[in-house]
Amino acid sequence: MDVKISATDPRIIAKRFAQALDRCDFAEAGRYLSDDCCYQTGHEEFVGPQAILASYSGSADWASQNLDQVIYESEIEGEGANLSVLYIDKITHGGQAHDYRCRQHLSINEAGVIFKIIHEELPGEREKLNEFWTRCGIHR
Repeated sequence: MDVKISATDPRIIAKRFAQALDRCDFAEAGRYLSDDCCYQTGHEEFVGPQAILASYSGSADWASQNLDQVIYESEIEGEGANLSVLYIDKITHGGQAHDYRCRQHLSINEAGVIFKIIHEELPGEREKLNEFWTRCGIHR
């Protein structure tokens, strides 16, 4: 018996959104955001797809201009309405490599649209990333 997956299934929405970001396909990622979606980064808040996608694309643009390579990966965590995405940025520069991890918690409504994103810095990750920048002589 085949199990049908709804186009509004939160896990599928989260996966498609994260994979679009992994590919830097911001137009595709925007399809999953509500018009009033709120993205809280901890120190900034972006409201609406245009502002949110500008934040994501700005980071990707900076990385492509200042680093030798970044490979973006993601894993969906949780079940039901309590989903999060573990993002893993595999960074190389000047012969050195570093994996940076962070988590973003997604709130997805019944229509299958993301209406809130909350960024979570994982303990020690930002400090290790800053050490990597210093070793590489990069000022961010």
